[in-house]
Amino acid sequence: MQDNSNENSIYSLKKKPTVFKDENTLSLIYVPSSLPGREEELKKLINLFKNIFSEDVSPLRLITISGPTGSGKTVLAKRFGQQLENQYKLRDFLFIYINCRVYKSPFLIMSTLVRRLDKTILLRGYSSKELIHLLVRLLELHKLKILLVIDEIDYLISRRGIDLVYSLLKINKMTKNQWISYIFIERNLKFIEHFNNKTKKKFLSNHISLNHYSKNELRDIINSRAEIAIRSYCFSSEIAEVIADLTSKSGKASFAIEILWGAGRCADYYNMSPIKPHHVREAKGLILAETEEEKLLAFTLHHNLILLGIIRELKRRDTDYIIDSEIFELYKSICEEFNVSSEYAETIWESVFELSNRDLITTKIEEDIETGGKERLISLFKPEIEELESLIIEIIERKKKFSINHETL
Repeated sequence: MQDNSNENSIYSLKKKPTVFKDENTLSLIYVPSSLPGREEELKKLINLFKNIFSEDVSPLRLITISGPTGSGKTVLAKRFGQQLENQYKLRDFLFIYINCRVYKSPFLIMSTLVRRLDKTILLRGYSSKELIHLLVRLLELHKLKILLVIDEIDYLISRRGIDLVYSLLKINKMTKNQWISYIFIERNLKFIEHFNNKTKKKFLSNHISLNHYSKNELRDIINSRAEIAIRSYCFSSEIAEVIADLTSKSGKASFAIEILWGAGRCADYYNMSPIKPHHVREAKGLILAETEEEKLLAFTLHHNLILLGIIRELKRRDTDYIIDSEIFELYKSICEEFNVSSEYAETIWESVFELSNRDLITTKIEEDIETGGKERLISLFKPEIEELESLIIEIIERKKKFSINHETL
């Protein structure tokens, strides 16, 4: 009897009603066929690459796409690549997307490119430089046109330098034809400062800059995605309006889509249909809490100590910004409070850069009225200081405890 009961329970779970028509289309890696709010930028990419298969005209070599997190940089590049694949699937064309946070070394990137051209090649024993020459031979052999998208390029440059980028850009000079065109993606164009003036001009010559989505654009995105993801009788324009309202301050499409997914999950959990505004608000609270904790846990103890020092000073002064030159002393004060040995100043500045790069703090340059010089101002990316402070303190204690236990072992 017990076995039959368990089977019936499992069967009932499978048959449980859901608001979702296709939940997979709310994944953050899903690439939709339409891009509300980015139609003009997609047209611009199509126009810039119109000669990619021309025999007479050399195709465009390089485009950069920049914009804040959640502004649609990656999905724009991926959708364009998909369109080229669909249009030219009968021709010798490859679309290759590489995220530098996944492929973290020059060897991983080059080996991935080589394997896309020839999966039979054994790559053990090759150096990154040797793989470049191998890639050139394969390009000449297979005569393939490639659109190579490299995402979060600054992550690679900050850890491995610029040699690989220079090598990639030189590949077309090493072949008879121009086989590869490039799209580089990053939040801003600070990474080009590492290059010489000639290369900087190449990065700047064809640049697409994206801004945060407006409330209307977010509403269009939610309506568009709900059409393919949610059953029509479970979704209303009111829900799209509520999500757009809640996410308009951040301007992030990814955040809005996560909330739509979370609201659907809440509706399913309570066995309620259609999705209601209170499901949306509950989903936002859950997603924000989980997202912030995951971000902070991914950083080191000292990243969190820096953040806590910034938060404490912003609260003490009741202001939005502090000067970056104050951060090291604030950090050392927090280290003393938690009985942690402080790190060197150079290491701390690297950590501050990483916090900015991952949207936990923001920076801006302003002129100092008294001295006439420039000063860098630091603020928090999120305004909920009280909630963030308590979460960081909890994470610091957990990381300290883990560190002590690890040392004891």
